[in-house]
Amino acid sequence: MTGTRGSSTGELVPTSRIRRTAVIAALLLLVSAVHFVTPVESLLFHGVHVVMRKLFVLPVVLGAAWFQLRGAVIAATVATLLFSMHAAVQWHGHTPENINQAGEVISIWIVAIFAGVLFTRARRLSDALVATHHGTVLALVAALDVREHDTQVHSRRVQAFALAIAGELRLGRLNTRSLSLGALLHDVGKIGVPDSVLLKRGPLDDGEWTMMRRHPEVGRRILAGVPFLERAVHVVYAHHERFDGSGYPQGLSGERIPITARVFAVADVFDALISARPYKEAIPVDDARRIILANSGSHFDPTVVAAFERICPDRWRAIIDRIETDEALPFERVHDDDRTAHGHQAPTDV
Repeated sequence: MTGTRGSSTGELVPTSRIRRTAVIAALLLLVSAVHFVTPVESLLFHGVHVVMRKLFVLPVVLGAAWFQLRGAVIAATVATLLFSMHAAVQWHGHTPENINQAGEVISIWIVAIFAGVLFTRARRLSDALVATHHGTVLALVAALDVREHDTQVHSRRVQAFALAIAGELRLGRLNTRSLSLGALLHDVGKIGVPDSVLLKRGPLDDGEWTMMRRHPEVGRRILAGVPFLERAVHVVYAHHERFDGSGYPQGLSGERIPITARVFAVADVFDALISARPYKEAIPVDDARRIILANSGSHFDPTVVAAFERICPDRWRAIIDRIETDEALPFERVHDDDRTAHGHQAPTDV
């Protein structure tokens, strides 16, 4: 997944850095090789030779775009060395041509500095915008947490679970980002649920359950019109749909349910199963995995369940430990309103 980000600030994961560095290096070597072997005796080939000389700026611009000023400077340095070796071999003692080539090197560095500075500023602005978006999301989650305590830590846990599954599925950057945001905000619609229902410690009656089931639609309306959350709304609105069509609010089935919502559904129920509630004990990770597998094809997308199954229990426990020991999360236990109108059934309608 080239271009995958390793953090909210847009830091590239190591694989993407290696791939992009390899592309720049390959371009530098290709341009240098063609430039070096192209004969200059005929007018036509000399024109090709000059064009290849100009193309040295391409890897420099890519270095700026992908690695900002540092990348541009490194690419320009390598381009200068390659260009200088060619000039020394083929044009030694040709003063007019050497002056022209020196001008080409200066042009490469002008492009490197300007492109590097511009892309560095653009990245900083992008990072600031991402931080603002992230702060907005956390503010919405915190607003719900004021009413229903421990929502924030639950959201962080299901976000981590969902992203682990997404990694197995190789969803791609756009879907993964949407899933991450949607996971944090999946219960934002509960802001519209009355306290008497949201904070009730016992089972909900039929009328209360009807009100609780409205929270996906309320969440969709809250987030509607926010451009950077446009795709995250798919998770918020459809995370209670079931693969067999028995979910809510729309009764979608199969691939009509957005893939991000199908992934999140597994993560959400898994967290509900392994978390303690006022009315039930937490169950072990191994038992929760068996329940998820048993509901493949009914509640859950079999493809998503297969990805979930590929993640070993120890990895799930490591994710849980990391979230629970995160000092940025001030809550120690997970709470979610996954009660049904008919008692404490399996927590599949969170």
